[in-house]
Amino acid sequence: MIRTLRPRIAVLALAVLVSASAASAQEVAVPIYGRWTGVFRPLVVTSLQSGSNGADRYTGSVELIPVHESGLDMYAVTVTLSSNVAAQMLEWGVSMGRCGSKLIMLENANQLPQIEMRSGGEGEIKHTVALNMDNHKTYQVGVFRNGHAQQNMVACANLKLDDRWK
Repeated sequence: MIRTLRPRIAVLALAVLVSASAASAQEVAVPIYGRWTGVFRPLVVTSLQSGSNGADRYTGSVELIPVHESGLDMYAVTVTLSSNVAAQMLEWGVSMGRCGSKLIMLENANQLPQIEMRSGGEGEIKHTVALNMDNHKTYQVGVFRNGHAQQNMVACANLKLDDRWK
């Protein structure tokens, strides 16, 4: 009886080890899937530019689509903005949390190209970037004037995951 139990115990122990290593591998490698989208909230920003009357307003949308490029999982990001202020350069970035929460940026600000607002008050940026986003967390995209600081945010979009999109 003891001889027949030893092989079964060994097989059971091996099965536990294999399943544990598979589970830990799944926790480390989180594949990206799904499309993230958001609409920029029109924040009213008191203009800091000399000669400007009233308040600056920014509206638009953002879309992050998963792509596999150069052997890496990345996101193709498109930010489209409209404003009553023309001919300016704006910065942008992806942060954890919802609009209004403390900024925890997912990338270095100087690694992203700026959005050039044209003379008609329209601007768009398309850029591919590696972002480590968890499908079970919340994210926001902020648009900034004069640096990636909370007080410099001129527009914000809460991102929504569409995991049906493949």
